[in-house]
Amino acid sequence: MTDVRFDIDLGDGRIAHCEEAANQPYQNCEFSAGQVEGIDPDVLYLKIGRDGQEPSYFFFRPDELAAVAWCASGALWSHLMMELNK
Repeated sequence: MTDVRFDIDLGDGRIAHCEEAANQPYQNCEFSAGQVEGIDPDVLYLKIGRDGQEPSYFFFRPDELAAVAWCASGALWSHLMMELNK
């Protein structure tokens, strides 16, 4: 954990209590992910911020976030293979 904690008001009476587990900053964007409490069954979040815009938050069950990671790794692998075959 990174000791970063924050709350997000979802506007429907629920508050997502987030605790960052990982953060990856880049030149023009930042990604982070971690635990979330208060909005079961979603217990994980993914934050994507880019070009100084308000970040987007996505809430997932563990199996859903695993599916996102699997799809993203497949897309990256395909992209790298296409680059090697040029």
